[in-house]
Amino acid sequence: MARAHEAGIDFRAVGKRALFFAVVAVLAIVALAELPGIDEVRTEFSQAEPGWIVAAAVFRIGSMLGFVRALWSAFDRVMPWRRALVLGLAEQGANVLLPAGGAGGPAYGAYVLTRLGVPADLAAQRHAALFLVTSAVSFAAIIVAGTLTAIGLLPGEVALIWTLGPAAAIGALFALVVLFGRSDPPQEPESGRVRHLVWRVWGFVRDGVRTSLQLVLHGDPLLIVGSITYFAFDVASLACMFHAFGGGAPDLGVFVLAYALGHAGALIPTPGGVGGTEGGLIGAFVAYGTALPLATAAVVGYRVFQLGLPALFGAAALVRVQHVLAHPPPREEVAARFEAHRWR
Repeated sequence: MARAHEAGIDFRAVGKRALFFAVVAVLAIVALAELPGIDEVRTEFSQAEPGWIVAAAVFRIGSMLGFVRALWSAFDRVMPWRRALVLGLAEQGANVLLPAGGAGGPAYGAYVLTRLGVPADLAAQRHAALFLVTSAVSFAAIIVAGTLTAIGLLPGEVALIWTLGPAAAIGALFALVVLFGRSDPPQEPESGRVRHLVWRVWGFVRDGVRTSLQLVLHGDPLLIVGSITYFAFDVASLACMFHAFGGGAPDLGVFVLAYALGHAGALIPTPGGVGGTEGGLIGAFVAYGTALPLATAAVVGYRVFQLGLPALFGAAALVRVQHVLAHPPPREEVAARFEAHRWR
């Protein structure tokens, strides 16, 4: 267990979280089988088409590989592809298995790279940039889908408040983020622990935004390709689940809006992170006109793969990372390889 602590992983916490998900899964199965008043949901599950379910799993794996591609590009492809693959899968597994509100993956990845000899500021800033760029794809999708649906280039009978409203709000947020990233750093306060902490957080976020803009404008163009793949294949995985239960999902533009806005449910603090995302997605699709039984069946099926596959592949990758940390390459060699990329 000492080695686990050295690598920054509390395997007891991982085990407890895995057990929690197993208990939730059992309770969900029992509830679907026994609870009254959800006969329509049970009917949807009983009529699922296996081919579409397999397709949902394949797209989910493709989404995970898209994240790996984005991670590799965020570090200018300096690390070997195999190491990027292992680290990318480990980070996605950590997001599920480590109880850190979704921050487990980036924090763990930055920690691992620092342990291997990558400059700490580079590891932290590039991971912050990776998070911001992959998140920006979701926001950009809201702008594009909302605008194209509102002007009629994408089909969808939805009021403007539900299409142009989110697009305009996210567009304004984008503009503020870019301005924030290009602003001058605030002056370091002379005293006060809280003020100094706020100053450090402000600077870290600002530097992350600046790094994101530099990587998008001047870095590896496949960073954008990987980030879009990560997003689009996950959307496709959920779409496959709707087809598995007979279709009836909204048109493309509305579907993307419901998907992206529904994931805001992940911000709701729930035990183990379970319930917020599911509730957000189901609520969003119902708000955009999907029948509740279909939305519930599709979202629950999708979440099995969205959580289960990263946990499965990520657990194996976490073990592999443990081995690498126990037998690391020379720190000087790693540091020299990354040093030229510190201030890009």
